Amino acid sequence: MPVVPEARLFSKFWPLEPSSSRCRAVGGYKARCIPLRAGLATEARQTKAGEHVLKSWDDRAAGLIPHTDAKVRYFGKERSKPRVKIFRDQAGWCPYCQKVWLLLEEKQVDYEVEKVPMRSYGDKPREFMALVPRGLLPAMEIDGKVMTESLDIMFTIEGTFPDPDRPMFPASGPLRDRAAKLLSLERQLFGAWCSYLFRPEMPLIGGSEGDFTSALEAVDSELAKNSESPFFLPYQHPTIVDMQYVSHVERAVASAMYYKGYDIRKKFKHIDAWLSAYEKLPHYMATKSDYYTHCMDIPPQYGPCFSNDSAEAVEARELIDPQNATLPAKWQTSVEPPTPDQLKQPEEDYRIEAAMRLTENQKAVTRFCCRAAGGDVGAWARGNPTKCALADPYARPNEDYAPGVNVALRAVATALLHGDPSPLLTVKASVETEAKMSGRDLDVIADCIGYLRDRVGSPRDLSMPAAKILRAHLAEVVRQLKA
Repeated sequence: MPVVPEARLFSKFWPLEPSSSRCRAVGGYKARCIPLRAGLATEARQTKAGEHVLKSWDDRAAGLIPHTDAKVRYFGKERSKPRVKIFRDQAGWCPYCQKVWLLLEEKQVDYEVEKVPMRSYGDKPREFMALVPRGLLPAMEIDGKVMTESLDIMFTIEGTFPDPDRPMFPASGPLRDRAAKLLSLERQLFGAWCSYLFRPEMPLIGGSEGDFTSALEAVDSELAKNSESPFFLPYQHPTIVDMQYVSHVERAVASAMYYKGYDIRKKFKHIDAWLSAYEKLPHYMATKSDYYTHCMDIPPQYGPCFSNDSAEAVEARELIDPQNATLPAKWQTSVEPPTPDQLKQPEEDYRIEAAMRLTENQKAVTRFCCRAAGGDVGAWARGNPTKCALADPYARPNEDYAPGVNVALRAVATALLHGDPSPLLTVKASVETEAKMSGRDLDVIADCIGYLRDRVGSPRDLSMPAAKILRAHLAEVVRQLKA
């Protein structure tokens, strides 16, 4: 994905050092409008949206809400060590980890989290490999016993923490038989998606798109049979069947649109209604990625994707790729529509969310950006398609460029906080005067900002709207510095 999971860009909060720069006029815009980092952080925290973000951070630390950074999750008043520890990937890329995560949330089973890199973006710690010699994710430790394979884990959780009033899989009878058939159909859909996405198109022979459409039609038809709820089985809650589907359908929706211009949600109304029902669940939204994240994380996991040049696909890539992002940020597009709940929030909330991620961790983010000037970018993954090209776990930052990068990031944070792009339009002059950098240095700083732009991911770093807004602001800085 665009993110580099091992970096965990925004997960630590560093003391923010004051700048020694003085106010100076820059083309009619005063540099004091790019205020001290500490001042920006304080101002962001004092907004209504900032207060909400701070509360969510506190709740996350206390284990009260689902989040990719949460280390523990509690559902009741008990605060003893949970019986379950889940080992999942750091970035939220792994569809199999997502299934298990969703089941734990749906069943409200307390759990601890230990995050481990996927092989596509980092090396697994020795401690984990000693525990799980094959290195598979997800892994679960329950009452001291370690196991792998997501479906086995889910059935073990269901058997260990049964709730007859809220079953996650039918115990017996025709409904259980139907559930088993639906699990088999999910594997057919997965295979059709792989053929469609990871094999070249052969128009004269056909097959891949037709098979994909047929599989989706079968799934849509099965959802239509249930008139009692939007889910696969006649319960008012999602079950293991739904969880087995949703992680790969989420990825199929994103990748089919991006690479093929194929709009699953528009073509299949029952699948769309099913996903919409899922999107009303906060714990699902805590696990859900945006299209760009998925379309960058899928190739190293599954193989190279084959795109076409249909008008729909070209438009989709134009709107999804952050290099093309412009202001005002286009996060309310038909290509990747936000949920009704996301639309209810004012855009200011998402801008503040992004601003606080920068201002609370600007020192670490600045160093991360400076990797682009360090000469190691792409070295780790070079020549190995199973490694993400955007991952640089061992890249060294060149902090000679930190002053200029810092000025640029402060301009972004200021524009986000105030909803005014003016600091971005004068960022080139600000870098020249405050950081004393010009010429070729500006191109390097632009590359550093672009490095961050392409690696902001959702849900790891930000919600989808906030991620798109931040990427658009970073893209504008790159354009201004290279102008």
